[in-house]
Amino acid sequence: MQKKINVRQTTIAMSTIAILTAALIVISMFCTIKTETIKISLTFIPVVIAAKLYGVKGGAAVAGLGDIIGWIIRPMGPLFLPITFTEIAVGIVFGLFLKKEFKFHKAAVAVSIAMLISAFVTPVWLNMLYGTDYITLLIARIPQILIMTAIELTAVPLIIKTLDKTVLIKSHT
Repeated sequence: MQKKINVRQTTIAMSTIAILTAALIVISMFCTIKTETIKISLTFIPVVIAAKLYGVKGGAAVAGLGDIIGWIIRPMGPLFLPITFTEIAVGIVFGLFLKKEFKFHKAAVAVSIAMLISAFVTPVWLNMLYGTDYITLLIARIPQILIMTAIELTAVPLIIKTLDKTVLIKSHT
């Protein structure tokens, strides 16, 4: 027996994912400090919201679509899908840890895993793209990882607690 699709909920979910993806792109374009190796940004916020509302699929969709559409609007170097897959992986991590009931340690684990991915995987792709030494990239990204870890460890619990208090979140679970 096939599961009946709730058109209203599907439409709301798709609209919410689209709005969060647009927010990620705007944040990326106007509220990001970016060099070839370092990126300090608040683009994690729409991904965290999508992950809380829709779990793994929501987090992955916003992260992946935001990366691809952002590149289409403002290409900075070639479109390199391994970097997109890394962004999707971060969305999946947030979805795995943040969808259910909030616990600070779960948020801390999600942020830590996301930072480890950013610290160790992204330099591999940048090395492949630009030929820069992996260790040099890794060392250059240490300030970014430390700053972003502090920002995310502060912001993610606040975002989740705020979402948990709203009526909006209750309609999505």
